[in-house]
Amino acid sequence: MRWMERWAASTFVGVPTRFPILPPSFRCWASLALVCLWASAAIVYPAMTKYPLYEPGLGGERGDTGEYVHMYQGKPLREVLIPFRYRVFTPFMARLVPSAPKGLLRYFEMSADKRVAFCFGMVNLLGLAVAGLLMVGLCEALGFNVGQGLLGALLFYTSFPVLNYAGAPMVEAWAWAFLLLGIVAVLRGTLGWLCVAGVVGMLAKETTLLLIAVVLLVSDTATGKLKKLAALAPGLVIYGVFRFVFFAGGPGFSSNPISAYADLMSRFKQGPYLWWIVFEGSTAFGLLCPLAALGAWTLRGAPRSPLMRLSWLVPGILLVPLVNALGMGSGIGRIWFYSFPAMIPLTLVGLERLVGGFGTKSPRAP
Repeated sequence: MRWMERWAASTFVGVPTRFPILPPSFRCWASLALVCLWASAAIVYPAMTKYPLYEPGLGGERGDTGEYVHMYQGKPLREVLIPFRYRVFTPFMARLVPSAPKGLLRYFEMSADKRVAFCFGMVNLLGLAVAGLLMVGLCEALGFNVGQGLLGALLFYTSFPVLNYAGAPMVEAWAWAFLLLGIVAVLRGTLGWLCVAGVVGMLAKETTLLLIAVVLLVSDTATGKLKKLAALAPGLVIYGVFRFVFFAGGPGFSSNPISAYADLMSRFKQGPYLWWIVFEGSTAFGLLCPLAALGAWTLRGAPRSPLMRLSWLVPGILLVPLVNALGMGSGIGRIWFYSFPAMIPLTLVGLERLVGGFGTKSPRAP
């Protein structure tokens, strides 16, 4: 990658960076991968070793975590609740994780539950590492330098949803990774990677549908939009057949707007639910919101820039819980966090505005 080579040349002034064996792009990617893997390992370790497998805060055995664990254990998909049954990527990848050496396991008092947590943790560790690398790539594609991209990855790794949910037996880590892969592919025009993000990402979580909005918002020409939508089409077809032909019907949670509205009204009658929405929603970005708002204000003169176009995802995602009954429970913050590909870069712009001299490249340029 050229941007990696430029970074190495400009960063390590006076330090030999030429090694005869490894190409510059590989060295740079490898160095960033080590950082992201280390951060990801620290995030998933507590969930693997210290927390109960069926954490009540994550739905317990009959909620999110329980359904994904049952899929890992081989429960028939038709018996798994909708929509969890369609998120097959992470549970099925967890089945492929080999057991740790027996000599090491005796130090961790390995149980059946910890074995499950270990398998999910390893898969999520890789997903988080990939997401961190792609966060750097997204920032660079939007016009930031690599230092700013690493700060963006830091903000991603230290966010409340990542720290609290990414290491558990859930599917968010790879859902975030495929969403980032698709957005970077849209910005760079790499249709092959966009197709991969669409096909595999839809089997990780249906939030990959956000890539359709990204294409419509970011692409400049009608031809460009059509090509990128065509790249997403195989994933949509595969998911549609999987969901509506092979595994349609059965037990599950309602996700239609009518049920969501009825559930919302019921919750408001039971108590001060508005304050719960404020609290739960604040777990998505919290105190980063003023910085992101400042970033959006800073870029108000460049409405056609890729970042400002991408920022239109934010109000759309804020409305998702109102039309999805699943989102009106304890998952509002997790849903709103899916706007992080816009919110974190906007936060970086706000920081640059306040700190001054924070970077050398401007994200305003299309």
